[in-house]
Amino acid sequence: MHVALVVDPERLVTDAAEVQRLAVALAGEGVRVHRVLPPWRDEPPLARLLPASAFDFGSSMLFRPSRLGALSSALEEDRPDVFVGFGARGFDAAAELAEDLDAGLVAMASTLEELEAMPLRAHLGRLDLVAAATAPLAVRAAKLVGESLVTVLPLGVAVPSPGARTPASPQSLAIAGSGRDDGAYRALFRAIADVMPALPELQVAIELPPGHDPGLWRVAREAGIQRVLNGVSHLEGVRPLALACGVMALPEPAHGVRAIVLEAMALGRAVVASDDPHADHLIDGVSAFVAQERDAREWTSILTKALLEPAESGRIGAEAAARTAARFASSRCAEQLAEACSAIVRGPAIPFPGGAAR
Repeated sequence: MHVALVVDPERLVTDAAEVQRLAVALAGEGVRVHRVLPPWRDEPPLARLLPASAFDFGSSMLFRPSRLGALSSALEEDRPDVFVGFGARGFDAAAELAEDLDAGLVAMASTLEELEAMPLRAHLGRLDLVAAATAPLAVRAAKLVGESLVTVLPLGVAVPSPGARTPASPQSLAIAGSGRDDGAYRALFRAIADVMPALPELQVAIELPPGHDPGLWRVAREAGIQRVLNGVSHLEGVRPLALACGVMALPEPAHGVRAIVLEAMALGRAVVASDDPHADHLIDGVSAFVAQERDAREWTSILTKALLEPAESGRIGAEAAARTAARFASSRCAEQLAEACSAIVRGPAIPFPGGAAR
């Protein structure tokens, strides 16, 4: 079986390592893998193992058809059986390639925003499967394309063995999010101010991607925590530092899953998060500390447990690690995707007329 992974630039920002790990794991399952990536986004060692094609996902409508046509022609001699699209533009390109080459089509969706940005209905006649990262996302996908075309199948992350987990820095916090919800960050910042007196060496890595609210620095000054904040555009750019933090905070709902959060959970880090109806892996008091409201007092309560109560934080982290390994391990997810693609290639079973089931 031959599978093409089509990954748009936005998905590579957060999931480059996970997509590469998936490609290698699929190859380990006996699947031939071809990758379609933005120009200059491949790594030479991997390029020698798994073939790749470059495609400019930002092409204007004037040049897009000819560039997709050229890519389709290049794949004609050794055409993939299934195209798997990651991200809205990745799925759209995968759908057009699948149509040209009469191949199967899978959409991988990790968040509600990504799912709803994908032109699923425009390619419903070609679509074989939507792989949603969580059960609530799958429910939403079923409303868009029908239940028969949806399954729960995440991308997966690296899961270290318990003995290989690196120790966390006890007075450190990583904040993941878009930086746009002023009220959510205001509640978290006030909670940080409340716990700071007990943590004299506290340092905070805060993600401030393009489009974040520049007024957050003013909110931080008002809360008196600006001196402990260290801004980065994406936590993935400082992955070792982010994963070394003892606690990861999600002040805004991610509306699904995010790989670096799953990686932190796999390492046994405590996660404090706002309530997220699409993140069924974040269970309050079991695998995370979850705030039901954007209330500073509630955030102070859960942040205190995560940063100042090692026994409770350790219990939550251990359970999060076990659950992440069972559900989101790259090897398991690759096996599931390989099975799904194999079923697509085989096609539906056709019963023998008049034959009895055995």
